[in-house]
Amino acid sequence: MNTKKNMSMPIDTNALILKAMNEKRIVYTDLSRLLQVHLSSAHYMLKNPGMQIRRLWSICEVLQVNIFRQIANEIGIDDPIDPAILSRDQEIENLKKEVQDLKKERDLLKEVIGLQGKK
Repeated sequence: MNTKKNMSMPIDTNALILKAMNEKRIVYTDLSRLLQVHLSSAHYMLKNPGMQIRRLWSICEVLQVNIFRQIANEIGIDDPIDPAILSRDQEIENLKKEVQDLKKERDLLKEVIGLQGKK
């Protein structure tokens, strides 16, 4: 029984790579040389729909193209917000306000103490 799910990607990363190769006038032999892999390996990578992230990273580096950004643009998530960061940012704001309040209270107490000492 096959337990792997056959998930289709909403975009074709290999097509993005081929487009970048065409724009930069890089052929398979150039790509294989830059990646330091055999020519047949370069062909196989771009025929395989499930490319590994490490390999995609290497291709992005040698082609000087950010496929990850293109993927993010296709997904439509410009800047995902991590709930932990939101919570932390809110806590920081609350602590800043508390520090301001404590400074005001300190200054008021100093003034009161100063007035009591003048009697």
